[in-house]
Order: sequence, then structure tokens, then C-alpha cells
Amino acid sequence: MLVRQGFQYALRLKAQREAVLRRWVGCRRFVFNEGLAHQRAEIAAGRKRPGYSALCARLPALKAQHPWLCEPPAQALQQALKDLCKAWDARFNSRFGAPRFKKKGEGDTLRLPQDCRYDMAAGLVHLPKLGSVRLRHSREALGTLKNVTLRQEGRRWVASLQTEREVDAASPVAAGAVGLDFGAATTIMPSVGSPIELPPRIGRYERRMKRLQQSVSRKKKGSANRRKAVARLNECHRHIAAMRRDFLHQKTTDLVASHALIVIEDLAVKNMTASAAGTADAPGRRVRQKAGLNRTILRNGWSKARQRLEYKAAWRGAMLVAVPPAYTSQECSACRHTAAENRKTQAVFECVACGHRENADRNAAKNILRRGQEQLAQVGCASEIQSGGCPASTAGYAGTHACEGAQRKLQHPRPRSAAQGRSEGLPLAGTVSELSLSGNLHP
Repeated sequence: MLVRQGFQYALRLKAQREAVLRRWVGCRRFVFNEGLAHQRAEIAAGRKRPGYSALCARLPALKAQHPWLCEPPAQALQQALKDLCKAWDARFNSRFGAPRFKKKGEGDTLRLPQDCRYDMAAGLVHLPKLGSVRLRHSREALGTLKNVTLRQEGRRWVASLQTEREVDAASPVAAGAVGLDFGAATTIMPSVGSPIELPPRIGRYERRMKRLQQSVSRKKKGSANRRKAVARLNECHRHIAAMRRDFLHQKTTDLVASHALIVIEDLAVKNMTASAAGTADAPGRRVRQKAGLNRTILRNGWSKARQRLEYKAAWRGAMLVAVPPAYTSQECSACRHTAAENRKTQAVFECVACGHRENADRNAAKNILRRGQEQLAQVGCASEIQSGGCPASTAGYAGTHACEGAQRKLQHPRPRSAAQGRSEGLPLAGTVSELSLSGNLHP
């Protein structure tokens, strides 16, 4: 199985080299904005939007007009134009809006796909026109180096080394099955075992973030003190994101390592976190309460958890199944009676038919697990869902011989927006081709 993985390292740079990278990022931003302006002008004139080849053909003339564009590697400027064309493709796939002009300090990145070398023994990376750069070498990057992406995070620069390697598809070590319920009060509730909660230190940083936001609001716009306050606020945001990222990586790795079958809900998080404000003519109801729920959902990182479970399950040989989420919280896991009255409170589930009483999230997790086992049995994978679970023969559903029926039933990958519609069949772990391109390239 071909795997592409990203390894992040902080760079040890002196002030002179940091200034060089800032100039390079500025050149990349200028080329991106100039290419976008040219495309908009052509569209406004009624002509076809120029593609990547046409934009690259204009680079020599731009360098002659602006000699300072010759300082960064040419490949970095070409990658900026490639990103611009990808942004247009995403626009017409109904995933994002039209490309916008980039501002200084927003998304300052630089990608170098050629002439980069990684020295594992010395903890160095060699970059074109910059030379060898020391890394904060916390671990070894496995595989063949494909490209290096540099980006500025506050006062430091970070390098993401994307590597490629072949991994033998292996059977999972464990043989258990678990259903996971992503909740608001509880981050992840498994069908068996202890609840998985965000670390308490994230709450401390969130309270600090609130104070920093109040500090920013008191500063005069355009002042130096406001810029300093914004920098402190951004640093707090980065700390929270890093803690959440580390937490999700650890917990998803533990789940995949200890289970052969993982069943989750196929949640449309983008739709669930949409604003309820409405319009001036048709204002929404309970807008503030819905905004609080949206913050809680995004705080728990449901989409990130699913993304990590998908590729880690394929790497470890486990199977990931996504089931429809309808009525999982109202159905009794003991007698399967479904009624809204079963969920009397947010935390407690009590069946009105059989009297079964349990934590509401735990009851939903058991329903999720049973639905996944039933769907696997329907598509011919009954041998893999016996009591205690059975290890899948290869990584993910793509190589599981017992689930060939599920492969034929699933023709398209899971859509990334409601505009593309919902996929039919059984959404299982991603295919090998998907995982070779996605992975955890930019955590």
C-alpha cells in the first residue's frame, strides 16, 4: 500500500534567513494575486479563464518587469499558480467560494517540490537557494521525500516534509469491535470502555483566549498595541489547536490499535454547524443557542477525528464503517424500541417499553455498533463481525477480500458537502489511492 505522510518540524533559523523566507513568501503572494487579477480580467472581457500553462508562460515577463521575483526558486512561484487553479476547481466542485486575493500574514506558505534533500542523521533539510537548515528533529521522517512546505506560525517557521513509502497491509493486532458516538457533552463515547474527553488544559487556554479577545477589542484599530494583542491572541489559538490535534492523534491511534472494527455515525458536520441567523426578511430562532452548539461541535473536532480514523484504520488493517445517524439516540439498545420519550434528559436514557436505563451517549454508541455489524452482514461480511470481532484480512475495505460486495456497492467516495449529495451504499474506510494523497499532510 502506497502511503504519503507529512512530518512537521520547527526550523532553527537566524534573523537573516527569516527575512529571506519572508521575501520569498511575499513574491509567492504577489504572483498569486497577479495571476488571479489576470484571470478575472479575462473573464470580465468575455474570454476563457487562463489555465496553469498560460499563467506559467507569463512568469518570464513578470520577472523581467519585477526583477525581485527572481530571488525565490521558480518552482515556488509555479506552485502558487497551481494552487490558484486548484482553488478554481474547488469553486466549481461546490466545495468553496471563488479564489480571493491573499493578504500579508494570512496563509504565508511556500511549497518546494524539487531539489530538496533530507538528512536524517544530522537533522537537516537542504532547500534550493537557501542551503541546509537545521530542524528541531523530534522524530525521523520515514520514506522518500516528495516535497517541503514552509509556513510561518507566529514567530517561528515550520517545515512539513511530505514523504512516500510502501507499507505492507497487515491484519489488526486486536480483535474487538467498538461503536463511537461523537457528542457535545462527551467528546467521544465508546460502546465499551471509559469516555474520551478533551484534556482539561484546553479549557484553561479557552478562558485565557476570552480575556485576550476582550483585550483586543479595547485597543485602538491600527495601533501598535492592537497588533501586539492580536499576536498574543493568535498564539493562544495555536496552542489550543496544537493540544486538540495532539489529543485526537493519540486517542484515534489507541482506538485503531485496540479494535479490528470501528463503527461511527456518518455525520454531515458542515450542515450541522451552519448558522441559524437566517436573513433580515426571515430571521432565525434561538440563534445564540445554536451558535453555542456550533462552537461545542467544532471544539470537539468530529471531522478531524473521522479523518484520522479513516487513514489510520487502513494503515493498521482495521475496518471503519459509517452508519446513518438517524434515531441512534432514541432507540433502546436492549429492546430496540424507538421513541422520543426514551430520551428524557440529555444525559440519561430510559426506555419507556422495557425500562432499560443507561447513559444516553453509551446507549447510542451500542446502537451504532449494532447497525454497523448489521450492514456488514448484509453486504457479505458476516464472517468479520462475529462475537468479539474478527481481524480484517487487509488494510481498510479496499483490500478486504470478504467485503468485495461492499466494494461494488460503494461507487463513489464520501462527498465533502451537501451540494454534492450523499453517497449510496456503505461508506467504509478510504481506498488506498485516497489515503496515498490525503493522510495527515498538513495537520
